[in-house]
Amino acid sequence: MNGVSGGFGRSRGFTLVELLVVIAIIGVLVALLLPAVQQARESARRMSCESNLKQIGLAVQNQHDVTLYLTPTSIGEGADALAQGFPDVPEPDGFVQWATLLLPYIEQQGLYGLWDLKIQVTRQNPQAYQAQLKTYWCPSRLKQVLSLNDFKSPGGGIGDYAPSSGTLPGVKNDNADGPIVPADPVFLKSGGFTIVDSYRPKLRLANITDGTSNTLIFGEKHIRPMSLRGKNEDRSMFGGQNNSNRRVAGKQQNATANLWILQPPKGDSTVANRCFGGPHPGVCVFVMADGSVRKLSLNIDINTLTALATRQNGETISNSDF
Repeated sequence: MNGVSGGFGRSRGFTLVELLVVIAIIGVLVALLLPAVQQARESARRMSCESNLKQIGLAVQNQHDVTLYLTPTSIGEGADALAQGFPDVPEPDGFVQWATLLLPYIEQQGLYGLWDLKIQVTRQNPQAYQAQLKTYWCPSRLKQVLSLNDFKSPGGGIGDYAPSSGTLPGVKNDNADGPIVPADPVFLKSGGFTIVDSYRPKLRLANITDGTSNTLIFGEKHIRPMSLRGKNEDRSMFGGQNNSNRRVAGKQQNATANLWILQPPKGDSTVANRCFGGPHPGVCVFVMADGSVRKLSLNIDINTLTALATRQNGETISNSDF
């Protein structure tokens, strides 16, 4: 009688070649999916950045509705004090900047209440100038830190956005051709210190005769890789260091050889610390004077960029230009 063997045969495992093939396939899939995942994450971060600039733009408009003026870059500069015969308040110290003036309009009334608008930053409550605000931070950049080698040690909170002063860099610039410019201050001497007794902002929305939809008011400020985070032009947005608190763009109107282009993330030229530029591939995000948010190509035509940076040069541009 023939016997019938019972049970199951011995199972056959993967060979080494088969295992290597599976590993290789998994590696290819990961290589294909990783860029898509990274792109999706960057897209989400950029959308958050756009939302921040939208909030800043709305804050500027709301302040204008209440005060009837456009937010100045600062309420007073040390150079102005010196020109009026008062002791200088040199950089990186300074007086109240735009980042403080907008606090009540980005739901930071409590923080705003810590500030004394008359006195210089070094005399302010540290809780006021050390605040790190999400609205002022682009999530595509490294986390915020307190600034280094600034008006105090430890320094102040930093941010990734700056107002557009037009095409003319520098302080005490009476010919600034952008929409966000310093106020005219009245100084006094009090207790041995120079203080801002009062100030008068210079501009209103009506002064933007080129059209609010065609004029940049705030954008991502370029920060050279060597300055990230908290150094040089990445110092506190609450302090008085010029290149940390404002930016210019386009062709400088009184020195047309100076071209303030939009910088790529790794731009490190000697003048890059005055320019706009974000961490996002190929674009820099701005909010316009009408509150709309635009992504400008880093390769935008310099004349178009000049037209967008200035408030009343009379240029004619259309959406197709940018």
